[in-house]
Amino acid sequence: MKDLVTQDNVGDVVKEIEEAFFDIPFENSAFQTERFVINAALTPERAYRAIGLRMHNRLRALREAQFNRMREDVDIEELQEKISRHGTSKYNLRRAEIDIQQKLSNRAFTEKLINDAIAELNVLYFHFKRLPKYTRQEFESAEGRYFFLSLERQIKGITGAAESMENLETTNKALDLNFAETKRALENGRQK
Repeated sequence: MKDLVTQDNVGDVVKEIEEAFFDIPFENSAFQTERFVINAALTPERAYRAIGLRMHNRLRALREAQFNRMREDVDIEELQEKISRHGTSKYNLRRAEIDIQQKLSNRAFTEKLINDAIAELNVLYFHFKRLPKYTRQEFESAEGRYFFLSLERQIKGITGAAESMENLETTNKALDLNFAETKRALENGRQK
């Protein structure tokens, strides 16, 4: 049957799955980032902080992927040198070839994760650029407002799913966010 995975077609299936899911976010979607990271922050200062935390996380992941890729390139180069050396036993030669294949086979998934991180960073960066650059003092001064709003939601019973429903609003007047505008800006950026 064509619709079953077998040892004979597993390579083709892996490639098909990698291609099918390349643009499907395995981390946060733009929708999740805007509604449940940024919009949930309640105040511009907290949104700024949430954006910064998430951007740092994604940037660290990108840097780690870059360094891993560089190390992997060195490993492959070393294995290729080992293969070309006279006197390498046929077993060490085969092991080296397998190691190279394994390292190369992981690249598509790494590229997918990099693609996801960049897509999320674009959403975050768009909102970061629209917010003022807060100082520590400005942030600390706004904490009372954030906790008032947060506790007010709790008193009203707006927690859990009800809180998530509140975050689904497509605009947030307090944060001056319009998510349709983000979508247009990101789409225009892709066309360039």
